[in-house]
Amino acid sequence: MKTLVFTVKGDYARFRCAYTTTSALTYILFHPIAIKGMIGAVMGIDYSDLYEYTKDMQIGIQVLNPVYKDMQSFNLIPITKGNGAYRFQSRVEFLRDVNYRIFLSCDDNEKLTSIYNTLQTHEYVFTPYLGCTEHIAKINSEGIYEAYPINNQETHIDTVVPKEYIDVEGLTDFTVYLDRIPIKNSKSREYTEYANIIFSNDRNLIVKDCTVYNVKDYNVYLF
Repeated sequence: MKTLVFTVKGDYARFRCAYTTTSALTYILFHPIAIKGMIGAVMGIDYSDLYEYTKDMQIGIQVLNPVYKDMQSFNLIPITKGNGAYRFQSRVEFLRDVNYRIFLSCDDNEKLTSIYNTLQTHEYVFTPYLGCTEHIAKINSEGIYEAYPINNQETHIDTVVPKEYIDVEGLTDFTVYLDRIPIKNSKSREYTEYANIIFSNDRNLIVKDCTVYNVKDYNVYLF
């Protein structure tokens, strides 16, 4: 199975939690659905075709930097009459100094090669960004590699993985991050499946009883 590997970084990012509105919180990482959206943007895929274009893609995510969050307050101008106020305050959560290594697999090798060429030349149809247009993404393509399944019962993992495959009780003396992120959506953009995930920047976690792939020098879980 062919897998495209590239890095994405930026000064700020915001991946709004779907259950928040004006006081917007963010997921702690670049989740699979947002990654598919960015791929669609750089390739110039029409919104109505994005679901079909990306539905066969599998995504692995390595979080390269520690997670830092900022909260900022904004004075927003309402676009409807609302309660008659000219402005209203909103607190918005951001991620700061983000850096990810993305592993992208799909059944169509020609599609994968086309995406690789676009990332390599930086000839994007639309500028890539990290959750909202103010946060421009800087992309560096590393290459296309073969992904080999690892059949060992236990192995270390370099990427984000569902928490159910980790012995959480044995994690001590280093930092781990947990969140519940969307991993699948419908054609109408509704999130249809979530996963409780875990990862660490301090050291590799040990997983068991799940499908892991070796890609280049990394052990990867694909959502």
